Amino acid sequence: MKDISQRAKQYIDQLSLSVEKNTPYVTPLTASLQANKWCNSRCEYCGIWKNNPGNPLIEDLYLAVDELNELGVQMISLTGGEPFLNNDLYQVIQRMNDKQVISSTMTNGLLLNSKHLQPILEAGLNSLCVSLDSIDPSIYKSIRGVSLAPVLKGLKYVADIRNQYPMLFVFSVNCVISKANIDGVADLVAFCNDLDISVGFQPLHRSFESRYNPERLQFHTEDLLPLKRQIEKLVKMKQAGSRIDNDEAYLLGFPDFLVYKRLPERTICTAGFTTISVDVDLNVRSCWPKKPIGNLHSQKLTELWHSDIYSQNRASMLGLDCPKCWLRCHTDYLSVQWLMNLLDKILLAKSIKSECRGEV
Repeated sequence: MKDISQRAKQYIDQLSLSVEKNTPYVTPLTASLQANKWCNSRCEYCGIWKNNPGNPLIEDLYLAVDELNELGVQMISLTGGEPFLNNDLYQVIQRMNDKQVISSTMTNGLLLNSKHLQPILEAGLNSLCVSLDSIDPSIYKSIRGVSLAPVLKGLKYVADIRNQYPMLFVFSVNCVISKANIDGVADLVAFCNDLDISVGFQPLHRSFESRYNPERLQFHTEDLLPLKRQIEKLVKMKQAGSRIDNDEAYLLGFPDFLVYKRLPERTICTAGFTTISVDVDLNVRSCWPKKPIGNLHSQKLTELWHSDIYSQNRASMLGLDCPKCWLRCHTDYLSVQWLMNLLDKILLAKSIKSECRGEV
C-alpha cells in the first residue's frame, strides 16, 4: 500500500504542474464510454428514454477502448442510456479485462438478474454502480416512471452472489438528490448498509444533454434550511460509520448548489486532465456538458489529448467558463484527497486483478 500511495502522490504532483501550466503532463485516470443511448426507465429528469432503440457497433466500442487504453486511461465506465440493454456489453468488458483496464458500469437496476448480469461478471467486471433515487416505491415511480420492485430484488441478488466473483471490487449505489427524494435519503443509506452496499450522492443537474428541468424536482430559497438539515444528517451518518462514499466537504456544498446553482469559493475543476468522455458516436469531450472536440473515427485520441482545442477546453474548465456542474469526479474542490483515494483504489484493484488472473 505504501508503494501505491507513493505512485498516487507522483500523479498528484504532476497534476498540479499540469493545472499550473495548462499542459497535460498526466493522462486521464478515468473515462466514460457511452455503450448506448436508449433506456428502459422513464426518468422525469432525463429524456434519453425517448430515443429510438439501438446500440453502436461493437467494433466502435472496441476502438474506443483501445484508444483510451493507448492514451493511458486506467478505468473505463460504461454508461448509457442503460448499458445492460446492449447485449455486447460483456464482450466490451472482456476487452478491457484483456488490456488490464479497470471496468465499471452504471445501471438503473431493472435488469439485475442472472440472464443479464452473469455474462458481464464472468467477463470480469470490476465495479457495478446502481442508480437508485429512493427505496419508497411511490416516490421512485414518480421520479422514474417504472416499478421499484425489480431494482430492489436485483440489489439483493447481487449482494448474495458477489462473493463468487472476486474481480468485482466495487458494488455501490448512486443517488441523485432532488426535492422529490430528499426526505428519504437517510432510509436509503440504512437499506444499502444492511446489504453492505456503499452509497454515493450527487445533486440534480440542469446542465446535461436531456435539457429536462422538471420544476417539482427543483429546490428554492425556502427549501434551504430543511435541505441543510438533511445533508447534515448524512454527514453525521458518515461520521458514525455509514458507508457513504462522498467527502463531507462535497456533501456540504449541496445546499448552495441545489438552491442557488452556486459552487464553493476557490472551486477548481481538474476534470480536463483527470477524465475524458466518449459518446455513442465516438465523439470525444473533455466532459459530458461540453461540446465535442473531435471524433475517433477520424482522429487519434492521443493527438486530440495534446491538441490546441483540448487545451482551450481545459482552460475554460479551469476558469469555470463552463456549465459549472457539481459532480464529485469534476468539481470536488478538495480534489487532491479525492484523486489520491481514487488512484490508490485503481492501483490496488489492478494488483488484485493480476492475482485473480494468476499473474506474478
